[in-house]
Amino acid sequence: MKRFFLFSIIFISGFLSQTIAQEAFKIEVEVENFDQEKAYLAVRRSDKTYSQDTAFIDNGKFVFEDEKALPTGIYLLLLPPANKFFEFIITPTEQRFSMKTDTLDLFKNLTFSNAPDNQVFYNYRKYMGENIPKSNQLRVQIEQETEEKKKAKLQKELDTLVANVETHQQEVLTKNKGMFSVKLINSWIEVPIPPAPEETEDEQSYRFKFYRAHFWDNWDFEEPGFVRTPYLIQKIDQYLDRLTMQSPDSLKVAVDFIADNFQNNPEAFRTALGHMVNKYYRPQIVGLDEVFVHLAYKYYCGANPVADWMDEDGKKKICDDAYMIRGVLIGNQAPNVSTQLYDYELDDWTKNMISLYDIEADFTVVFLWKPGCPACKKTTEEMKEFYAEYKEKGVEVFAITSATHKELDKAKKDIQAKQPTWLTTADPYLKARALQKFYGVSMPKVYLLDKNKKIIASRVGVEQLKDIIGNERSKAKD
Repeated sequence: MKRFFLFSIIFISGFLSQTIAQEAFKIEVEVENFDQEKAYLAVRRSDKTYSQDTAFIDNGKFVFEDEKALPTGIYLLLLPPANKFFEFIITPTEQRFSMKTDTLDLFKNLTFSNAPDNQVFYNYRKYMGENIPKSNQLRVQIEQETEEKKKAKLQKELDTLVANVETHQQEVLTKNKGMFSVKLINSWIEVPIPPAPEETEDEQSYRFKFYRAHFWDNWDFEEPGFVRTPYLIQKIDQYLDRLTMQSPDSLKVAVDFIADNFQNNPEAFRTALGHMVNKYYRPQIVGLDEVFVHLAYKYYCGANPVADWMDEDGKKKICDDAYMIRGVLIGNQAPNVSTQLYDYELDDWTKNMISLYDIEADFTVVFLWKPGCPACKKTTEEMKEFYAEYKEKGVEVFAITSATHKELDKAKKDIQAKQPTWLTTADPYLKARALQKFYGVSMPKVYLLDKNKKIIASRVGVEQLKDIIGNERSKAKD
């Protein structure tokens, strides 16, 4: 049985009740072969699970109840101390029901009373749990079989099984329209890909494009209950990560498609938009922070932001970050900042100023660092190793410390300790606004510029610089 770990306890309020009789929820659970005194009710939300309620055993049952209804979604009964669990659903019409199970097999022994939506959900999962392993086994046998007649027989058996499953799915969908369980089931069923037209040259490309175009066909964009499932975020991530080209232009179209389709579902819209903003605020692929800037300016910033549910401090943080990131997006010209130079011979700061654009090099690394910062010291060591190899290969490092005029001595101690040999500078009186222009909110931070000071890599690790420079030089030769 799966194990579950509570992440954090969030008590989620339900919908405002019109009357207690209509809106109150009451769920009774009987668990055989369970000797603990309490159990937990929890709710799914994305890839996390949140505690909803606690019940103590009374006359052999756990009773969860409140005067306010629970919002639609997938819930769990959690049994300590091993945190075994089973899932069920709660809907507006299914707030008062009972369940019975046995710890010997929570799912297999699960029964419901006065819960038709849950019964459909359970029966379908049980049916698929029996047939999916059969189909997987047949596929393995077909792959391993060398005798054509036996292979054909196995294939026929698989085709019959698949046809029966599809028929069963359609029967469930047809007989139980409107149920939340059916919306869930339908969201799991992929639209079948028809044969490619005869004139199609690339069948694989045709299948991919058809699959992507119909990926959301069976999804109910107006169902708020999907927020309290693992499937909403999984669906979004699959569409963005696996079905969309990982370029800012393609992803901006994709995130707008998702946001626009959830506009009539406020709870899902907030969840989807918040997830996408976080996803591209610190993207795993260099350059995709442009998608964050796009989302920020379209939905959070401006005179009439769409994201009107967020407080002013939250919106200001997003908009300030978007403003600074926008200035250092890949493809932009780097800000031309003039900063105060450190003299290694004098071993002190000078009054001499140096402009970033004064540097003549095939590649310039802009390195932002903060005095006393452990991560900055680690990056400095990595940068020293990189610079020792590349300083004779047309690469220069332009380091800017965040030290104010009161912190210059502290920065000097770090310089003396690490003894770098590149250009080290400071903007102690913030005249150049160097940190703001290079999005120096957190440090260390590294950018790579070409010979014309165009940004070709933004917020990367030192370990990535060699590959990026190598790729850029290869492209220049082509």
